[in-house]
Amino acid sequence: MSQIIRVNVGWVLQIQSAISPLNVPIADWGALGFMADRHTFERERGVLYYEEAASRAATFLHTALLLRPFADYNLVIGWACASQYMYVSGQPLQAKDDELFELAQGVRAQQADLRMIAQRLGSWRSE
Repeated sequence: MSQIIRVNVGWVLQIQSAISPLNVPIADWGALGFMADRHTFERERGVLYYEEAASRAATFLHTALLLRPFADYNLVIGWACASQYMYVSGQPLQAKDDELFELAQGVRAQQADLRMIAQRLGSWRSE
């Protein structure tokens, strides 16, 4: 199992403020809370459901694209959170823009699920 990094809403908002071209309003605070907390979901007390860093990082992008917690820039913010999470976990990513956009389209069309996102993140590791 990879190193477990736990983040919160403040972490997501720090990333949002660092990468958004303007102060993007929060469209849904509940979705934002879910986006921040989902990576720590436990099967049972103390046992994470998402065992690998790529799976935990995928929750940020998946949730941002489907629940759209921000009024705009959900792909950019979700990707920045996933990428930063992988970087902090010691597994930096390197993806081509067209690959990311293709993945995002698949998620929005509900043709790409969380597992597919995690697999793609794993393939984009730049180690």
